[in-house]
Amino acid sequence: MTTLFAPSIDMPAQSYSLVRDVLSLTKARLSFLVIFTCALGIFLAPASVSFTVAMVSMIATSGLVAGACIINCVMEKDIDAQMERTKYRPLPAGRIKPQTATLLGIGLITLCLAALFFVVNPLTAVLGLIATITYVFLYTPMKQKTAWALFAGAVPGAIPPLMGWTTVTNEMSVFGWVLFGILFVWQLPHFLSISIYHADDYKKAGLKIFPDSLTLKTVIHKIVIYTFLLMGVTALPYFLGYNGLEYLVFTMVIGALFSMLALWGYNFETNKPELLKWSRRYFYSTLLYLPCIFTAMLLLK
Repeated sequence: MTTLFAPSIDMPAQSYSLVRDVLSLTKARLSFLVIFTCALGIFLAPASVSFTVAMVSMIATSGLVAGACIINCVMEKDIDAQMERTKYRPLPAGRIKPQTATLLGIGLITLCLAALFFVVNPLTAVLGLIATITYVFLYTPMKQKTAWALFAGAVPGAIPPLMGWTTVTNEMSVFGWVLFGILFVWQLPHFLSISIYHADDYKKAGLKIFPDSLTLKTVIHKIVIYTFLLMGVTALPYFLGYNGLEYLVFTMVIGALFSMLALWGYNFETNKPELLKWSRRYFYSTLLYLPCIFTAMLLLK
C-alpha cells in the first residue's frame, strides 16, 4: 500500500485518509447531482424499468463521472498544484501516485460502461462513452487554450438526465433532449459565476476563462442572458404537454426571481468586493434553482 499511495508532501499525512483522498479524486459531491438528474430522467420517462436496471443505470452513470473525474485529476495534476483551493488534493500533494489514479479511473470507466451496455441498454452506454470522451479528451485540454471550453464542458454535464431517459425508453425522444437542454444551459451561468470569484486562481494556473478575456460587464451580461434563456428552456415541458399550468407558473416565478438576482450584478461591475459577494450568492442560488425546477417537474404534471 505504501508503494502505491505516497505520503503528503504539503501537509501532515495524518490530516488525511485514503478513503477521503479517493473520494476527492472522484469529486464525490458531483455524483449526487449526477444520480439525481439521472433518476429524474428515469422517473419522467413514459414507461418503467425494473428496480435493478434503474439502480444499475444511476450507479453506473455516477461511476462513469467519477472515473472521468479521476482521469481529469491526473491530467491536471500540475495545474491543481498551482491553485490555492486545489493544491492539497491527493495528486498534487503526492499522497496518491498518478499511475494508481489512472488505473483506478480506467477501471471504473470500463466497469461502468460494461454495466450500462449489458444490464441497461447499448444506447445508454454509448451516451456514457460520449460524455466520458468529451469530458476527458475535449473539455480537459481545451480549458488551457480557450474560455469557450465552457460549452464543451456543459455537454457531458447535461448527458446524465438523457441517459436516465434512454434507460427506460431506449430512444432519444424530444423530452429527453429537453432535460439535456435544461442541464446544458444551467451550467453556463453556474460556471461563469464561479469563474468570477475564482478568477485569480484560474489565471495563476493558466486556465482560460471569460473574466480574463472579457470585461466584467460583458461577463455579467452573459450571465443575465443565460439566466433568461434558462427560464425559457425550463418552460418547454409545459408547451410540450408534459407538465401542467401550475408548473409553468412556478417556473416563471422562480425564474423571475433568479433573473432579478442576475440583473443585480450590474450594480457591482466596478466594485470588486461586492461583485465577488454577488457572484457567490448567484452561484449558491443555482444550486437551489435546479432541484426546485426538477422537483416541480416531477410533482406538477
